[in-house]
Amino acid sequence: MFLKNMGLCAVLLCCSHLFADSNFQKGDKLYATKVKDLYAQGDNQKAIGRLLPTAEVEVVEVKGDKLLIKISGYVQEGAHHAIYFAPNRRILNAALGRTAGITPKIGADKTPKDSVQKWNVAEVTVWSDSANLNKEVQSLYKQANESYVANCSICHSLYETTKFNANQWSGIVKSMSMRSGMDKESMYLLTQYLQKNASDMPKSK
Repeated sequence: MFLKNMGLCAVLLCCSHLFADSNFQKGDKLYATKVKDLYAQGDNQKAIGRLLPTAEVEVVEVKGDKLLIKISGYVQEGAHHAIYFAPNRRILNAALGRTAGITPKIGADKTPKDSVQKWNVAEVTVWSDSANLNKEVQSLYKQANESYVANCSICHSLYETTKFNANQWSGIVKSMSMRSGMDKESMYLLTQYLQKNASDMPKSK
């Protein structure tokens, strides 16, 4: 019986491994549900950066439960370690360690008229694991909105997301965090949601 059970476990593990391999495929667009570690190699030896919730990535390669992903966004001149969702907006997609040894590929100049700094399109290819990734982002926005309603209506009436711009929301959520029972992961998600639906941002997809 023990051997039969061991055999069954082996089959289940094998099947689950196959399912994990086929869950995501090359070309898939995915969204982080939590803060995720990023790696230079697929062996996850040492994290060289972090991916923020709701950030979109594209799968370049699948190797077991490890994914080679492409992160696109914008970088400020002289600060290529931080990849932002939009130019001149403090909405992080990903942050790389200054000593990570990985440099984003820099593209076209996308400096907005209201910016005193130069901004360029950028992309970087790094490794991460397949956990905490979604194929759509609306469920994450719904979760964040529910947290917003449940936690932020205790002290004051709720503001529309368009009440403030993206950069203002960053500071507002940070100041509210000390009066909220939300954990850090929830605060990260809430910040991203409010920023990406702020007054100076296009309507989220």
